[in-house]
Amino acid sequence: MYLKYCCLLLSVILAFSFESNAQDKQNFAFPLHVADSLFAVKQYKKAASVYATVRKLNYGVLDTVHLYKAAACWTATGKSDSAFLYLEFIAYHGFENEERLSTDPLFTRLHRDGQWETILSAVHQNRVKLIPSVALELSQMLKNYRDGFEQYQQLVEQHGKNSKEAKAFKYRLREVDSTNFIKVSSIVNTYGWRGREYFGPDGPEALITTLLHANIVNQKKYFSIVRIAALNGSLPAEGFAIMADNIALYENNTQIYGTHLRLNNGQYEAYAIADEPGVDTRRNQIGLCTLAVYLQNFKPYNQLYYFIK
Repeated sequence: MYLKYCCLLLSVILAFSFESNAQDKQNFAFPLHVADSLFAVKQYKKAASVYATVRKLNYGVLDTVHLYKAAACWTATGKSDSAFLYLEFIAYHGFENEERLSTDPLFTRLHRDGQWETILSAVHQNRVKLIPSVALELSQMLKNYRDGFEQYQQLVEQHGKNSKEAKAFKYRLREVDSTNFIKVSSIVNTYGWRGREYFGPDGPEALITTLLHANIVNQKKYFSIVRIAALNGSLPAEGFAIMADNIALYENNTQIYGTHLRLNNGQYEAYAIADEPGVDTRRNQIGLCTLAVYLQNFKPYNQLYYFIK
């Protein structure tokens, strides 16, 4: 009986606590509004106190806008330690406006402090998202694809496509493809599929080229990631379309977007397309030109996606 009573009492206390916390969180916007109003009229000391109270009451981490204002308030009141504490918060939470921070007169008195350059450096890193080691590796990878393609074309022109020289060189390139896929898998598994701001100007093209040189099992493994990358702008839509058609041709002997072509009496035509009357609608939905325009402008080997596949 005593145990049941204790359990009941505990549940009541917890329920009251959760209800109180929920009400508090619903009301946190009010003291922030007060703090912002005080900040606007340069009542920095009072505003700083309110910002600090909101943070201490565990309403959650303040957003960078309010953290910035709180840091400015503490600077204005001569509390540099508190100011730098809040500046560390905004740097940690991804604040990127380095120019604003460095030119804001509210922070002028902090410029001679040794911590100031550390804060600016952290904010700079938030703005510059490039991952240099990955960008360099992907850029070199794409250059190697270009160089390999050119060498292969020269061997084909000199000795023929079925010559032992061309076949031997192509075999070596297949080994490079396997190595590149391992590298790309590691990059994507570590960082996700990122755009040029993270992986450099050659990054997206190097990623999709490598995947298109992988076997169909690995293409299917990464297809959902490729689709999301195309949707969020981290990959040109054509790269997604070519991979989609690769998989569709392998599984159904028909393609979706008509990206894979062959020569017929000197003219390029698309391999079989599922629901061909609707192909232009599908191409338009992902931002591609019509199939007729694509066929008209296509030139052999003018796209890195097709490198010695």
